[in-house]
Amino acid sequence: MISSPQEERKAKTLQRALDEIADLDLEGQGRKGGFTCKALADGRQQISIPSFGDTLSIFFPQGDIEFPAFIDSFSLQVLALRYIKLSCDKPITGEWIAYRDLPGGRFYAATLVPTVEQPLAQAFGTSPGLLAKAAAGFGGLKVDYGDEAYVFYPFPRTPLLSVLHWGDEEFEPDCRILFDRCCSHYLNTDDLKILATQLSAYLLKWSGAQVQIENLLWMVE
Repeated sequence: MISSPQEERKAKTLQRALDEIADLDLEGQGRKGGFTCKALADGRQQISIPSFGDTLSIFFPQGDIEFPAFIDSFSLQVLALRYIKLSCDKPITGEWIAYRDLPGGRFYAATLVPTVEQPLAQAFGTSPGLLAKAAAGFGGLKVDYGDEAYVFYPFPRTPLLSVLHWGDEEFEPDCRILFDRCCSHYLNTDDLKILATQLSAYLLKWSGAQVQIENLLWMVE
């Protein structure tokens, strides 16, 4: 079977991410990144990473990846491998910052509004309680900001905060995605943009919107 150029590119991207962690102490990285690595009876190692309220698994040395169907996407697979590589034991700070405040984030910060924040505001900002139903399916934890706000954990130490303000006769609905300050230690700024877009895509798809969720790496390539 002949692979398309796109499929070949995806395979190379995934293999490169696997190669970059091949020689790491995966158990040690797990302790630093809040995930587990255990030896299996057949000689393989299994990494289990909490993700969006469920768990993804990566098996070494083959590099096989198993995702729950509701979050399975190529881009999240690659980001999971990059998260393993950069896991560094930096604690979650509880300090929420905008994308523009991430290292080098100011230049592309404006692109998050039309691609991530406005679509979420339009989908959820006129139906109080709808975001709560969507968030429950992705492990969102309710917090006290805005009219509705939820913290999501794509990976254990990259929490994202979605803050929604409902619309009314005077104001349009508004949504903001914020990052814990520790996030930039675990993924670079481009990858955090992909992660926020991935979260938005999952929520929008839940709402019935036609959105791309399978491969969002194109945004920064």
